[in-house]
Amino acid sequence: MARKKKAEDHENLERWLVSYADFMTLLFATFVVLYALSQINVNEFKKVEESLKKAFSVQSILDGGSGVMSSGNSVMDTSSADSMIDTLLMEYISQRYEQESYDKIKKDVEDLAKSGELNGVSATIDERGLVITITDKNILFKSGSAELSEPAKEILEKIGKLIVEKFALHSIRVEGHTDSIPVSGRYPSNWELSSARASSIVRYLIDRFKILPDVMSAVGYADTRPVATGKDAASLAKNRRVEIVVQRNQFKNLDHYQNSYMKMSKAEQQRRRNEQIKIIKEIDNKEIESLGEDVKHSSDMSEMSGENEFSNDFLDESKRIEKLSRTK
Repeated sequence: MARKKKAEDHENLERWLVSYADFMTLLFATFVVLYALSQINVNEFKKVEESLKKAFSVQSILDGGSGVMSSGNSVMDTSSADSMIDTLLMEYISQRYEQESYDKIKKDVEDLAKSGELNGVSATIDERGLVITITDKNILFKSGSAELSEPAKEILEKIGKLIVEKFALHSIRVEGHTDSIPVSGRYPSNWELSSARASSIVRYLIDRFKILPDVMSAVGYADTRPVATGKDAASLAKNRRVEIVVQRNQFKNLDHYQNSYMKMSKAEQQRRRNEQIKIIKEIDNKEIESLGEDVKHSSDMSEMSGENEFSNDFLDESKRIEKLSRTK
């Protein structure tokens, strides 16, 4: 009697679905972690960090060696620095804080422009980040000159204060633009003139607000990027402008400008930040004085009620940023 032919094994053509499902699960988990980091709460992050330190500092059962985190360094440390202070940490990793700060500065610029304090200044938010445009109607510079006028310094003081209140680590790029009329005199072309004007503003912001020089950059575009195509006086005036770009932190890996802050000790980071806050308070007090003696008197009374107000400025700012980071 002939044997029955053994049936061939059925080939499963859908085995790829298992690997595909695993891949999609891992991808989903990755995006969840990235989203969670962008919404991070500083206090909760510290608790997790301390728990990790305790967990991994215990000696290995197998070999009795030191734990992988037994050195006690922060998970956010670099090889030569302490952890960043809370405000810098939040600015560095939180996209939500970045966007809310952009929106706040944009609104403040628009309000000051409507009141006439920042005439000719506008703010937009695009893929580069926050862009503050100053249209130069012979207010910032004299024709063919890169020397800042006194009205220009007043405008830059208001703009610089708004930026420094929110950002210390973000890259700030100043872009100079000119009209298409050939320049004569000290500068051989509009390229040199636009670059010199951008550099003048960079130098002023560094000197006035103690901004780290390596977060700043100056670029000159001459007349190659006009916003108006006409040859009339109004169009030419629109093209003579300076744009201050607070770049999105997603571009931070293109430069290594954060290294200066990373290499500082925590105490030095806080000292520099408090120094900037002190400058901001000086500007606020000057604005109060310009409003009149009655307002100045009420401000003095409020300061007398809290003599140690400045000593808590940094703490107050940390609380403000922590509040922004919470889920609404």
